Amino acid sequence: MKEQELPAWVCTTLMRVGTRMAAGFDQHFAALGITQAQFRTLLAVWEQGGEQGITPSALAEHLLIERATISVLTNRMVEQGWLARKPGANRRTFRLVLTETGAQLLQALVPRAIALANQTLSDIPSDQLRQMSANLELVEARLRTPPQE
Repeated sequence: MKEQELPAWVCTTLMRVGTRMAAGFDQHFAALGITQAQFRTLLAVWEQGGEQGITPSALAEHLLIERATISVLTNRMVEQGWLARKPGANRRTFRLVLTETGAQLLQALVPRAIALANQTLSDIPSDQLRQMSANLELVEARLRTPPQE
């Protein structure tokens, strides 16, 4: 492979791996009625919002997904009783918070998600996982930086 082709190959590989990991999570947790997107959302609301909650825009930014996608996703989660809308800074805004049901669900899922992650990455030595983590943090930071024109 040519040096100039390496970034494209890595990006394509990351997309394939991400797709497969999401599908694997969805299959593993289907019986519990939750998708990986919903799990990541619950986790982000808990980690980023706490008692005060998080705005949909901040949630979308944290998860690196479109605001419209967050709206569809969180509307379903409010209907399921996992999230609630709390008044925001003005009448037109709101913050998302975990409900008791959502917190209980998350508490039940986290150990299972950790076990799935451990199983998925069990053959990779710790030093390589640390390096992978550092590299992925660099990629994520780049994705959060507006493109230069």
